Amino acid sequence: MRTPNNLYQKRVGLLGTIFGGLLISIPAIPQAVIAQQPTSKVNPCPTIFYEEPHNSRVLVPQGCPPNTATFRLSGQGGVVVQPRILVQPQGLPVNRQPIPYPESRQDPIATVMPTAGTVDVRLKNNTNARITYQAIAHTQPRILPGREEIVLQDLPTPVTITMVREDGGLVKVMPLSKSDSGVLAVSLDEKTTPDNNQGVLRIQRDGQVFLN
Repeated sequence: MRTPNNLYQKRVGLLGTIFGGLLISIPAIPQAVIAQQPTSKVNPCPTIFYEEPHNSRVLVPQGCPPNTATFRLSGQGGVVVQPRILVQPQGLPVNRQPIPYPESRQDPIATVMPTAGTVDVRLKNNTNARITYQAIAHTQPRILPGREEIVLQDLPTPVTITMVREDGGLVKVMPLSKSDSGVLAVSLDEKTTPDNNQGVLRIQRDGQVFLN
């Protein structure tokens, strides 16, 4: 004959077994969910390295396809020191080496004093050929006929200006003055001997002018 005490003990034992199983299985659920969560990754070769102005000014990290700046420096015989991106296990960038620029190994050819962060650049074409010029990210390619000049006004620094002769000849880029208040005058002359001068004028934020 079953007594009330025996029935009570069996019910308590049954409930203990059920809740005990739940307590054991509960911690396993969050762990399974966490294990299925994808880890975030950082693209070490973002497309910004191949878009202007970074394409012409910034060296890509080691292991990425070279952009224009990397090709230019290697073509000049320089040592291409590509920055490396250090990544934490969770995919978060923690440190980046400073990006070396070609200008760091050159002396400026001139200095201009920016006015409110902008400069004016006067280009004087002393050749008989037409020259295509462009302020990267600020103007479209334009034509400067032979024996004429043009003034590019209010260019924000830093800025890069390219100059190419349409007849395929060489152009010698020379500053007409070493320093001026907000205005940089540049002469474009005939040149017969090839060198590292690629007809690329760079004006830094502090007004220093470099030539590539």
